[in-house]
Amino acid sequence: MADMDSTNHTAFPYSWTFQKPATMGHTDRVQRKADLYACGVDKNINVDSPSWGRGSTYHGETTKQFFARVEKVEACMQDKGYVMPGFDQCGPLKAPTGKCN
Repeated sequence: MADMDSTNHTAFPYSWTFQKPATMGHTDRVQRKADLYACGVDKNINVDSPSWGRGSTYHGETTKQFFARVEKVEACMQDKGYVMPGFDQCGPLKAPTGKCN
């Protein structure tokens, strides 16, 4: 039978998928937020909000600009030592795997 409880599929905020390997699941949230902003995320965006995600576009942004920005942010975060476990590795909020915080 299909799982009809939509809360079982609520994902972690996108920012939580950036993890430091040595502290997987316990990455410093304050530092991660500062690093995301330093990597080019608009400082007016709450990166810990579930409504902000990899697919979030900025007003007036073209598709080309969107992909370039996402690539830049993710490459910058990797340069800062972050790894990016996928949402599937994090688990839904209701049943976390412990790899994301």
